[in-house]
Amino acid sequence: MSTSDEEKCPVRCEAGCSSGEPSCAREIPSYDVFLGGSCGNTVWRRQLVIPYLKKRAISYYDPQRSVWSENMIYEESIAKENSSLFLFVLDPATVNATSFLEIAYFAARKAPKLVVVFLGRTEWREKAHPEDMPDRLRTCHLLDRILAAHQVPLLHSIEEALSYIEEEIIGTKSWREAMSVPSQRIPYLGLRTAAWGKVREAASRLAVTGVADTVLLVGTHFLVPAIPVYFLLIPLLVLNILLIGLHSMWKKARMRRPRGIVDIRMGARIPVPRMHTVISPQATQVERKITKKALKQSEQLLKSFGVDRDVERMEMNPWRRVSPCPSPSEAVKSPQQDVTSSHVYLGCSSLDELEWVNKQAAPFLQKHEIVYSTVLACDSVPPEGRMALLKKGSRSFRQVLYHIPSTTTFLSGMVEIAYLLGHSDWQVTLCVSKEAETLQSKNSDKEDEAERASRRRRNDCYAIAFCYLKDMAKRHQCRVFSEMDEALHQCLRLAHNGGC
Repeated sequence: MSTSDEEKCPVRCEAGCSSGEPSCAREIPSYDVFLGGSCGNTVWRRQLVIPYLKKRAISYYDPQRSVWSENMIYEESIAKENSSLFLFVLDPATVNATSFLEIAYFAARKAPKLVVVFLGRTEWREKAHPEDMPDRLRTCHLLDRILAAHQVPLLHSIEEALSYIEEEIIGTKSWREAMSVPSQRIPYLGLRTAAWGKVREAASRLAVTGVADTVLLVGTHFLVPAIPVYFLLIPLLVLNILLIGLHSMWKKARMRRPRGIVDIRMGARIPVPRMHTVISPQATQVERKITKKALKQSEQLLKSFGVDRDVERMEMNPWRRVSPCPSPSEAVKSPQQDVTSSHVYLGCSSLDELEWVNKQAAPFLQKHEIVYSTVLACDSVPPEGRMALLKKGSRSFRQVLYHIPSTTTFLSGMVEIAYLLGHSDWQVTLCVSKEAETLQSKNSDKEDEAERASRRRRNDCYAIAFCYLKDMAKRHQCRVFSEMDEALHQCLRLAHNGGC
């Protein structure tokens, strides 16, 4: 997963250990940290992170090598399964296609310790191919919603990430475990000292509160001596106990969700490429008119998934049964009422290329009497509503047929597929057209050498990411097709077999 998606991306697996000893190939070691993220010519691993980890005897797995091979995917998957913490550092100078997929996949799997570091969050160095910039924008928004939905920490510097690693790996150890490793004694004592500092701070605050209560009690009794002291003392004690109880409940909730502790900045978001240099075809789209009836149907659908949020700008007819011409006036069917493993959800990466739904998928599914939904292939569902449906409707999305029709949405489509594959109880059938895999030049005669190199680099990076996506699908026993007819027949077989 942390295999870089750059040209000549060095993602060949290399295991490292705090003592500098070479790893033993005869047994599968466990690692404290998996160093995922940007590779290529980046030096953040060997110059910043690895020396820090070695100094503190924290074992790590480094996938960055000079030559990448598809055989390395399996080795990396083994290392990921045996790592305690996943660190993904994204450098805006690199394409990061594979890293985007892996982050979405691990977020969906609810990995216990996943942290993302995005360097240079205020600017992109515009290394992406110009024709991919709109899709890159969609990908960043999608990944940002995934991280927010699953409360994944989003940091913006290597120093913050190193502090997080030290606290999660060393700070969670017992006294005996930490003292048994000489290199971890001082960091552990430093963390404990910081913890004692927090205790002293809490004690000082409690003392100040006690003094304030005393002053309030004495002052009130002095001003109104007729009121007995215990009439003032009892409400004051009850108020203090209530405040202490609420604070304790809040601290326990934070302990149950350790990821939220590192969510440093309010409103921290993944930076997106500046769009003023690229003419986006999306900018000329006309705002669609939304009817009250469509909004009501949308609200019913979201409520059926347990989503309680504003659903403005939504119009859709999500559920369709066998009928020659489904009309927008059909009643919204609640998934809890009639959802079985034979129902198929149709999804698409491009909301402007949905002809396949009415021309191929719908007639085929209607012919074989399979209930299907177009909620993930509806051009009027806003992106935030789409993510809410994916997260809240996890018990209903059993079978998904996802299609990437063209190269204009290849990256965002792969990221969304990786998120779908992260749900172990979902059966996903993929259809990726051959045209989507490679970006072809529109004017090869006018293309200069720099543009040609940029396009080749882009295709190589996306090809590596697609290899990882196919490996994810294979491990989840999901099939990848290039023809829609084959994908539809696979959905038919799964429906008849109950999703198996």
